[in-house]
Amino acid sequence: MRNTTALFALAVFALYGLACSNQSANDRNKMLAGMYKLYTIESRDSAGSWIKSGWANGGESYIVYDGLGHMAVQITPKGYRDFKWLNEEQALDDKILKDKIDSMSITELKAAVTEFSSNYVYVANYTIDDTTDIITHQRLTSTIPAIWGTEVKRKFSFSGDTLILINPIVNRRLIWIRQK
Repeated sequence: MRNTTALFALAVFALYGLACSNQSANDRNKMLAGMYKLYTIESRDSAGSWIKSGWANGGESYIVYDGLGHMAVQITPKGYRDFKWLNEEQALDDKILKDKIDSMSITELKAAVTEFSSNYVYVANYTIDDTTDIITHQRLTSTIPAIWGTEVKRKFSFSGDTLILINPIVNRRLIWIRQK
């Protein structure tokens, strides 16, 4: 009888511990849920200081977490929205798109490829490791075909309405401000 009671107590304690750890992950998901606008991108220099990066600062960039394990990010450089191209209906019409491309000079084509390549987008499922403050993005699609189906890990932290994501592999951090 004593062993049965001890086993029961141990099982209840284990289930309570699992419920608490799941609750913690759920709390972090709720805290993370929302849309954030990119404030700045910084890289760590050889002295260990964070300095503003030239990549994509000043653009219109957003990241969204739904709180259920899905996310999307788009990072564009300054001036991307001003790039002169076709409107939505024209860009989705194969004939109009082909005619536009066929009428462009090599210089114009290079400019278009350069501009479109600067638009960084991916959609992913995500999981949070609460014990290490690591969020893992399992990328489903991207504007970079080579990264489809890949996984990236980011250290994350909050400071009020600010989300900080750090890529430790390249010593880069992105600072995002929650949108209301």
